Amino acid sequence: MECGVDLAVKRKSAVAVMDGDMITVTFIDSDDEIVDMCKGASVVAVDAPLTTAKGFREVDRLFLSRGLRVFPPSFISSLTERGIRLSRRLRAIETHPTSSLKLLGWDWRAISGNKDEADAVVCALTANLWLRGRTLAFRASDGEIYLLQGDVPLPRRLGQGKYLVPDNSQEPFH
Repeated sequence: MECGVDLAVKRKSAVAVMDGDMITVTFIDSDDEIVDMCKGASVVAVDAPLTTAKGFREVDRLFLSRGLRVFPPSFISSLTERGIRLSRRLRAIETHPTSSLKLLGWDWRAISGNKDEADAVVCALTANLWLRGRTLAFRASDGEIYLLQGDVPLPRRLGQGKYLVPDNSQEPFH
């Protein structure tokens, strides 16, 4: 099982749990609820900075050099602080689903009518593929960010926060 979290501060966070080829998304409020939902996960991919800096981090500059847009942690300090708190309680990796979507050429609306839900699904896929060594890594002295790349199958919405991930590889999604 893997988790993806589209972390929020002023609204509910979207949490996607991937079990095999199924993803289920739930909207929840508290850090404790996120930890409870993801406690059995092999890894949790979080859409929030997991390290801090004044201005852009070196890892953010790597993104910018590839034409990918990110906010520096100091611009979203409440989100960054929440992400760091969660990363102390879970085996977490940082991701940026908007950049994954751009690299894959996907419109988030092809996944869900709700951007936060779509981002959580992308985060869960990132966690799953990170475990299989199939993510693109941006590494610098001040952080690591992982993105989807290559031939990732587009999840199919089944309705009410449920998604099926068609497997296009020889490896199972578990």
